[in-house]
Amino acid sequence: MSYERICRLRPAMGLRRLDSGTDAPTNFFFYASIIIMFVSCGLYNFFFKRRLEAQLLAQQQVQEQVYRQDVIASDQDMENLWACEVCDFKNYDGHRTCILCGTERDFTLKAKRDEMNSAKSSEFVLMNDATPRTLKKQALFTKNKLNNLNARQKGARRRHDWVRNYDEGSGNVVWGRKKNDRGLKRIAKGAIHDQVVDALDSSNALSMPMLRDSFSSVSSTNSTQSVGYITKLIMSPSNPDGRMSFEVAEGQMANQNFLHNGAVVFAPAELKTVSGLTFQQKHAWFVQYTSTMEIPWEYGHMLLEIDRTNLLHNSCEQLLWATTDQLHQSMRIKFLNEPGVDAGGLEREWFTLMTQEIFDDSTGLFTSCMGQNSFMIRATSNEASEDHLMYFQAIGRFLGRALFEGMLIDAHLSLPMYKHILGIPITFSDLEFIDVDLYNNLRWLKQNNGVESLCLDFSVNVAQYGGAPLTIDLCPNGRNIPVTDDNKDDYVYLRFKWIMMTSISYQLASLIKGMYSVVPAELLSVFDHQELELLMCGIPDINVADWRTHTTYIGDCDAQVIDWFWEIVEDFSTEQRARLLQFTTGSARVPVQGFKTLTMNDGRICLFAIQGIKKEECLYPRAHTCFNRLDLPMYSTKKDLETALMMVIKMEVTGFTIE
Repeated sequence: MSYERICRLRPAMGLRRLDSGTDAPTNFFFYASIIIMFVSCGLYNFFFKRRLEAQLLAQQQVQEQVYRQDVIASDQDMENLWACEVCDFKNYDGHRTCILCGTERDFTLKAKRDEMNSAKSSEFVLMNDATPRTLKKQALFTKNKLNNLNARQKGARRRHDWVRNYDEGSGNVVWGRKKNDRGLKRIAKGAIHDQVVDALDSSNALSMPMLRDSFSSVSSTNSTQSVGYITKLIMSPSNPDGRMSFEVAEGQMANQNFLHNGAVVFAPAELKTVSGLTFQQKHAWFVQYTSTMEIPWEYGHMLLEIDRTNLLHNSCEQLLWATTDQLHQSMRIKFLNEPGVDAGGLEREWFTLMTQEIFDDSTGLFTSCMGQNSFMIRATSNEASEDHLMYFQAIGRFLGRALFEGMLIDAHLSLPMYKHILGIPITFSDLEFIDVDLYNNLRWLKQNNGVESLCLDFSVNVAQYGGAPLTIDLCPNGRNIPVTDDNKDDYVYLRFKWIMMTSISYQLASLIKGMYSVVPAELLSVFDHQELELLMCGIPDINVADWRTHTTYIGDCDAQVIDWFWEIVEDFSTEQRARLLQFTTGSARVPVQGFKTLTMNDGRICLFAIQGIKKEECLYPRAHTCFNRLDLPMYSTKKDLETALMMVIKMEVTGFTIE
């Protein structure tokens, strides 16, 4: 017994009106049929539904008891990883691109001999000749490659700029810049490459008294590094919901923003050790601890009854009502007026629908960052609702619950948002991931004189719904203070601080409180901000080879039809593959460990399955999202199969019924 996803099309259909001249017996039988139908539905719900639920749960328990944490902990693929040249992330051997930054596996910052020769064959010397001339040309080549990195690659490359250092004397963990120790690890073969990268990493920067940003250049050895700022949650009688402060990061305790709720407490030295492991090992450690925090089903569970027509408000309200213990219980979703019983598919659909609602621009809580496929808290979220802070706390609980269960969110926060959540230092270069135009304008402002001609002042205009922009002072009486060459450094800093923290301080505090009420901050502190994004959103690309390897087959499957199926999926675009995965499993994202860790809602492994059925039984493919299963009719031609798959991924997919 399972649950069948309903695929609803919306054809234009006229309503057929009953003929007023129909005789009385016909009317009697019509209304009698309606009454019998309602009585049957009532009897079904009263007598049979509970028995069906019990049978379903019993069926689940019969299956092999293999859980997500067991598969992750015993992952043999961890022993065979390759390091990305750009971000140094350790990837599985089967991946052709880095899952963190998207860089091709064979990409290198070190120029090959043929590349050097193709550029200027008559001027370049052999790369094995470690001469100043060779080093300079190699450095220029590497600099050009670094300058051509996209935003995703740049963010990933800088992910280790700041590290948590354990101070043995005080026993505290403090923030510090990562020391460049590559010089100690050089070998003759890679000496040139390391010298070039070191030169670029310590390249000269534009000096700012209050705020500095690094610029790539090998023409100067005068180097200044960007100032880092951390946000800390501060609770006070005047602000019981909390507010965020913005302080210079260097030397600050790295765990001051942790919210302890008595769940798990770790020694700083242990966290420091775990943070030095590969992402796969850290993830295994994280999943092992969160699984021990989950309250068994027999001790209670949390049931959310959701009205699709009022999904966001209804869901947030129930999440806020939940106690800390309930947030760690097994969760089930029930959509009102739908007979489906949750065995995983309903919950995954709820996560998908909630994500769409939360980050929809019309909701008014988040805004899409310019030029980036990511979201930042909207400074004017109070216009969406006077209870916007409660919404953000509920959303924090929603995101925390996703991390707790291993559910994937099909939306990305902006890079600084992940840093805020972890309390990682934020620098001026992070502004590029919020507003690239403002970032370039402020950089230009720092490098040029005569800013008085721009007629700027110490204020910012904030757009309002249905009204004139609201002017906010960046400092007392700021709208009457002009920006000059003498005070432009202060203006740049205050503008940066406004965007990154001041304008969203209370919303950010509420979201972080909600998230850490589900997952203790210590558990997440071992990850960097890019790894947290990967943990929340999963692998961005769908590896068809991995999908096919970890698929099981049920029923009478024709080998030719199965081959056609995978050939069609291989030819699909990234979006089409995601829609097919969404249709069959309820989620468009792939777990970090790949398809071998697809689960049911209780954490039990449930691999993707294809069940062969006859066309007479069902004309189109149908999905059982609770069990990650696709019922596939055995079509006679590849064209018919492709047409059917294209149709189901284009349908409006919503709702559940009992098969």
